[in-house]
Amino acid sequence: MAKAIGIVIGGTILVALPAAAVAAVIAGGSDIDSDKVALAVLLGANLLLELFLLVAVALFTVGKYKVSWAAVGLRLPERGGWWLPLAMLGGALVVIWTYFAIIAALGAEPSSNIPDEVFDSVPLTVLVGILSLALAPVMEETFFRGFLFGGLRGRWGVFFAALFTGFLFALAHVDPLVFIPFTAVGMIFAWGYVYSGSILASMIAHLLFNAISFGLAASGVAS
Repeated sequence: MAKAIGIVIGGTILVALPAAAVAAVIAGGSDIDSDKVALAVLLGANLLLELFLLVAVALFTVGKYKVSWAAVGLRLPERGGWWLPLAMLGGALVVIWTYFAIIAALGAEPSSNIPDEVFDSVPLTVLVGILSLALAPVMEETFFRGFLFGGLRGRWGVFFAALFTGFLFALAHVDPLVFIPFTAVGMIFAWGYVYSGSILASMIAHLLFNAISFGLAASGVAS
């Protein structure tokens, strides 16, 4: 697992830094958020980073130990029905909205990973949609819940494994202001895995959560 995390971190550095440099050159000294081509470069880098998550899992489970993808939770649920992803989504939304209300009262406001200017361009909006709705729920749940949490819970117990992997999940979202709520959301998704015996429920909950965020951002409500 340490090697897999190292690959993801190393891949992030190798992809993110050159992408940021290229985007800065394209923007020509102006704000990158105002240049659509520069934003496309950064979004493309994010797509690659999502793929790194799946590659890491493939190398250190399916590839190294010759196990099936079912070993990382990609199997039919043992229990729980249509209500489970909705319950997980509800818990995640309560955590996020309660936390945001508290920090707003304190005069703080988290920043989004995706600039508002992205939604002024149809191609960029489509790219964000692919990233947040098609890739992130699958790649992130497979890596953080199926691989990391699934591997650690036998050694650390469910709570501490969920806490640690939830925190790593939060770190992937960059803004320190979301570390606390996103850690909690990651723990909720881990609970869904434990309860159902599958990461499919957490993938669906993650997809629904991102769909709400994407819809609000695209409509301008979240800005």
